[in-house]
Amino acid sequence: MNPSSKDRKLIFRAPGTWLMLAVLSFLMAWMGWQMIDRYNSLQSALVQLPNPPTITQNLWVPMMLMVVKLSLLLVAYTSGLAIAKERSQQTLWYLLINRSSDHALIWNKFKAQSGVLAFVLLHVLVMTALLQVGGAVDWLQVACGVLGMVLLLCWFTALGLLLSSHCQQAGTAVLLNAVVFVMLWILGGPGVGDEYGINWLVLMSPAHHLQWFMAAEVGLSSVLYFGLGSWVLLWLAGHQVTRLRRQL
Repeated sequence: MNPSSKDRKLIFRAPGTWLMLAVLSFLMAWMGWQMIDRYNSLQSALVQLPNPPTITQNLWVPMMLMVVKLSLLLVAYTSGLAIAKERSQQTLWYLLINRSSDHALIWNKFKAQSGVLAFVLLHVLVMTALLQVGGAVDWLQVACGVLGMVLLLCWFTALGLLLSSHCQQAGTAVLLNAVVFVMLWILGGPGVGDEYGINWLVLMSPAHHLQWFMAAEVGLSSVLYFGLGSWVLLWLAGHQVTRLRRQL
């Protein structure tokens, strides 16, 4: 069986995955409803401003940032299990002897995570459609934001596979992914590195590059950060699997 198909079935057959999907769906729906209710209560004050913020800026962007932060927990779980679980169950050797390229194995593991991305995009589509009913949505900004979100989740998935390849226990890999993901998300926050006159750490923060996409500013540096960064992380994961092959 193709590793991508195998992993995709294992992901969606695991009770833990469906539990996380249910919890995340509830949180996204509840927090989204709270934000819409808050926005409606401020409508009378916003219309009095000379240049009131659009529904895309004031509601869609915060909602999507919330969706991304919640989705990182799901990505940390699924990508953490991808390789560490194979090592703990001692089935990694079977995948390696049936693959001439260790990097091809990592690529197939990476593609298997597409189901998680499809789950996130479905929620984004539903939320955007609901907002469109209540007001005009800037579809250019929405498209840029969705592109940034896809690139960011791919980047974190590649990082999760790399961390998973270094762990022998699935639980350890999931916990490590969650901790590292949270640290990277808050990297370059307010006050970090201000004593040097410029917050250089913010340039390494994936959340900072995502903010540019959410503002409809698609910069080459951000595209390279996510695209080239994902490729490097996947290559490092393949290199680690090659090292594990030699130890078998």
